[in-house]
Parts: sequence; C-alpha cells; structure tokens
Amino acid sequence: MENEIKEPVKHYTNEADTFRTKVFGIQDGLIGIGSIAIGAAGFSQEPLLVVITGLIATIGQAFSMGIGEYISTRVRMQVIQNEIKKEKYEIDNFPEKERDELIGFYIKKGLSREESEKIADIFMKNKETVLREMMLNELKITPEEFENPVKLGFLMSFYLIIGGLLPLIPFIISLFIRIPFYASLLSSMAIMLASLGIFGSMTTKYTGLSKLRGAIEQIGTGLIALIGSYVAGLLLAHFITIPPGLGY
Repeated sequence: MENEIKEPVKHYTNEADTFRTKVFGIQDGLIGIGSIAIGAAGFSQEPLLVVITGLIATIGQAFSMGIGEYISTRVRMQVIQNEIKKEKYEIDNFPEKERDELIGFYIKKGLSREESEKIADIFMKNKETVLREMMLNELKITPEEFENPVKLGFLMSFYLIIGGLLPLIPFIISLFIRIPFYASLLSSMAIMLASLGIFGSMTTKYTGLSKLRGAIEQIGTGLIALIGSYVAGLLLAHFITIPPGLGY
C-alpha cells in the first residue's frame, strides 16, 4: 500500500451538458424507439410493419428531440445571460452593495470580517473579477459550462438515430433474408440490451459507479420497457383487427 502510485483525479464537469445529451439521445433511441418497435412486433408478426413503425418513430423523434434540446439549451443560456446582464448593471451602479455581498460570501466560507473586507477591496478594483465572483457565489454558474445549443441539438438527434436504428437491424435483414420472426425479435432485444449494457458501462467514467452496476442499471430499465411494450402490443392485437383493405 505504501508503494501504491496515486494518480491525480480528473474532473469531467466541463463535459456535463454534452454527456447528458448523449445519454438522453442513445437512451431515447434504444429504449424509446426500441420499445415502439417491439410493441409493433407484439401487435403484428410482420417485419415490414415493425421496420416502418421504427423508422417513422426514429425520424419523428430525431426532429422533435433535437429541436427540443436546442430550444431548451438556448432558453437556459438566455436566462443566465440576462442574470449576468443584471449583475453587470449592479456592479456599475451599486458597487458598495456588491462589495457587501462579496464580504458576506467570504465570511460564510469561514474568513474573518477583516480578511473578507481586504479580499473584497482587492477584487472591487476589477469589474470582471467581481462579475466572476458573483457568478460563482450568487448565480452558481461558470461560463465554461455552457455548450452551443446547435451542437447539442445535433448531438441529440445523431445519438437518437443511432439508438433507434440498432433495434431495427434484425427486422431490416429479415426483409431480404428469410429469418423466423421470433429470431428477429429476440435478436433485436439482444442488440438493445447489449448496447444498453455497453453504454451503461461507458458512462461510469462520468458517474463514478462500477462498470457492472452501470451496465445492470441500463439493462434493467431497458428490459422493463421492452417487456411492457411487447405485452401491450400483444394485448392490442386481441382487441384491434386491421381491416383487409388496410393490410400490408
């Protein structure tokens, strides 16, 4: 133990927005669209119907989730930028109030009033320094944490498309090669669960969980969604019959 080489800890908070977007994208694809496809498989043992349903869901979700991610990130940035604008106004017009706030921050951190006043007086000489202190201590934000909304929107769509297409691969292959329907169904579910497991294991780089736990959590939630969707499809098939004229 004494000879154990200690490595410096690496933080990934600057990648939080990008990581969150990738997680939502791949999960929505694998679980969201995968569940729709499996539900369609439970309703009808027709590969073409499953493929068309899955593709429509993938395209629709890619647009809606990508645009939604862009809008939500953009609005969040606008809100924060507006708050920063207010802070700049206060620094320019009410410097004594800002100085008192700085002193209060440092006292709460355990410094004496005398030490806090000295630090505040030093910082008050530079408006940009005061603004950064206010962002960190009052607004609880840092400029570096913001990602480009357009980038996040495209990332969301890209990862969702990947996640959405993976479960459809066995059914697409079965359109060209004769494969038993249930073999395609089981293969699709296996691909989804394996992908979720791999992805869950990879996310532990950021979450700090063990690779096994990360994989099991993803597989467990995915399995619940897939089984539930397939059962729902089977139940609907007992109550809804497609008219002959609308057959495929």
